Amino acid sequence: MKNIATFIATLFLLTGCESCGDSGNEPLNSEIKFLNDRSAYENESNSDFDFTIKLDAPNTDVVTVDYYTEDISASAGQDYISSNGTVLFSPGEVEKMISVAIVVDTFLESDEQFKVVLTNPTNGYLKNNIQEAIGTIKNDDSEVEITNEGYTSAESYDGMQLVWSDEFEGTAINTSNWTYDLGTGNSGWGNNELQNYVQTPDNAYLQNDNLFIVAREISNGQYTSARLKSQGLQNFTYGRIDVRAILPIGQGLWPAIWMLGENIDNMGWPACGEIDIMELVGTNPRRVHGTSHWGANNSVHQYSGNGISLPFPETFADEYHVFSIDWQENQITWLLDDVEFFTINSTQMNGQAYPFNEDFFFILNVAVGGNWPGYPDESTLFPVYMAIDYVRVFQ
Repeated sequence: MKNIATFIATLFLLTGCESCGDSGNEPLNSEIKFLNDRSAYENESNSDFDFTIKLDAPNTDVVTVDYYTEDISASAGQDYISSNGTVLFSPGEVEKMISVAIVVDTFLESDEQFKVVLTNPTNGYLKNNIQEAIGTIKNDDSEVEITNEGYTSAESYDGMQLVWSDEFEGTAINTSNWTYDLGTGNSGWGNNELQNYVQTPDNAYLQNDNLFIVAREISNGQYTSARLKSQGLQNFTYGRIDVRAILPIGQGLWPAIWMLGENIDNMGWPACGEIDIMELVGTNPRRVHGTSHWGANNSVHQYSGNGISLPFPETFADEYHVFSIDWQENQITWLLDDVEFFTINSTQMNGQAYPFNEDFFFILNVAVGGNWPGYPDESTLFPVYMAIDYVRVFQ
């Protein structure tokens, strides 16, 4: 019996070794993973995004994995070059690189993303059966592709002549016409706005005979923009005023073309008067508002205005429109593309003084957030711009 038991044990060990092989020579089933996402500004020094793939341990056999790129907000062919293929790790290799070419341009656009996806591994595995890396193409460019389509106002009006204009030609903002409001103001310029107004070529510049005012998100929840004014430089009483512009749209955006009384430093607001030639609340991209404000002080602040809408599905970001006022003694009429939509006169002040027979100056700005437009959310794509073709005053 002892000899039979010894024979059976020996047979078991031999067959067991044949079935399992030499454990010291087994190929490893290595985990394949990305080491990094990639984020960089779009420029010549970052014309390729490199994504590192690594095995968690060397393998004694060849390891392969397929990859492909996929759009998130970036578009293949326009923002990056789509790519696919197979990565091969020779025995002992643990690190490889996938390179994706970026399309470098100078156009103002939002930050954009694409992803690189790993699939179909051999002699290795992907944790949770998937591995992805995100490429973020950051944008700090300023060139804007815009249409010249849209409404153009008349170059003359009966009984009037052009007394002043800025056509925004050349390469530099005319400092004889414009200066800047800077900072965050008192309580977000009195409206709980979020932007910090700055004087930089990233936020206000001339290009293709347009003034561009650009609002940018510089970090999560922090924004810069520009607010130009003609205070102390170009002031007017009465006339036909035309401003041709393309407007930004989106949650929490508030572009405005407006005027304040030149006597604001002495009288204060709203006693100085305010003429809002155009305001747009970004969540309603088809409608603009014209409004006037007045009153001896905040406690008796009065305002009156009206809005006008474009037909669906047009928006004020699609092409140029002309925002106008016909400003006469004791009366102001608002117009969009030469169509009247609101009038106010000196008989409608509700017992307060009529302040609109004095000198006023221009303000051009793009605000971010505030009591009226609300605040940006994940749907708001920065940077955004207002493009102004001209400001003209006829008297």
